[in-house]
Amino acid sequence: MKQKTWLALVLTAKALAVKALTVNVLALRILAVAVLLVTACSAAAQECTTTVLVSFYDQLTKNEIETLKTGDIEVTVAGKTVPRPSATRDFNNRVLVLVETDGAAKNDRVEEVVDMVTRQARQADEGKPVAFGMFAEKALFTKTFLADPEKRTSAINGIVEEAGSLGKRVALWDALHQALGLFGPHQPGDTVLLIGEPYDDASHHSAGTVEKEFIASGTRLFMMRRSRSSRVERDFLWSSHEFEKTLLDRMTRETGGLWSEYVASLIRFAWAGYLLEIKLPPGMNKPMKWKVQFHGTAAQTHRKTNFYYPALLPPCAAQSER
Repeated sequence: MKQKTWLALVLTAKALAVKALTVNVLALRILAVAVLLVTACSAAAQECTTTVLVSFYDQLTKNEIETLKTGDIEVTVAGKTVPRPSATRDFNNRVLVLVETDGAAKNDRVEEVVDMVTRQARQADEGKPVAFGMFAEKALFTKTFLADPEKRTSAINGIVEEAGSLGKRVALWDALHQALGLFGPHQPGDTVLLIGEPYDDASHHSAGTVEKEFIASGTRLFMMRRSRSSRVERDFLWSSHEFEKTLLDRMTRETGGLWSEYVASLIRFAWAGYLLEIKLPPGMNKPMKWKVQFHGTAAQTHRKTNFYYPALLPPCAAQSER
């Protein structure tokens, strides 16, 4: 009898041990799954994607390079290589065409350029969101970006009809400040196409303030002078306005834009390029220096290329807050 009792106790103890072991294994599995979930969620929360418009032009032909694939483009951020960005040319970025009217009535060449740019803005492809503005001492803008050619033409015609009342001085920095306000929350590829002169004699906003606004907003500045020798009437003959020239040139480079004289075909730059989606690792929560270059066969094929992209890569947080 004692032997049977002892055997029963042993079997019971074994059963309890097996049950305890099973519970412990199950608990460990649950804990492991929980750790994995927390780690994955943490990584997902820290990792993010920023989107930037970049453009590439062949130095010899002056043509845009349009045949690149995702694997052809390599990005380094703060000296560190990040995963290859996805790249697409399928986008419709917003473009604000801003034209200086000062002096056009007394200079045939300037008037011709103003008329040509106005026509090009009207005739932008259907589906392309375009806003339009004219400025001298004051500035006038369409109320919004218009992708429908008929609505766009009507809105632009309304601005042209009022262009004679814009004053006798030039407030370039004020006009650029107002132009940024029309965009509202930032969208990748936002571009101001400025057709005018590096001259200002009436602005209430400082040049440095407007420069900072462009950089902070992520808006690209593309400027074309109306002609090589064009000038506003007052003092261009005895003042070279090197400050305005230097600052506007710097702003185009800082924002990934371009500075040139007016060339009708070059206006396509405003809609040119590739939208890159770049995955950023944790810790990159402020604008950082970055570099774009070609990889593999593309690097060999396109050795002489002009690269256009902003000097600082915007962090994901900055894009979501705009």
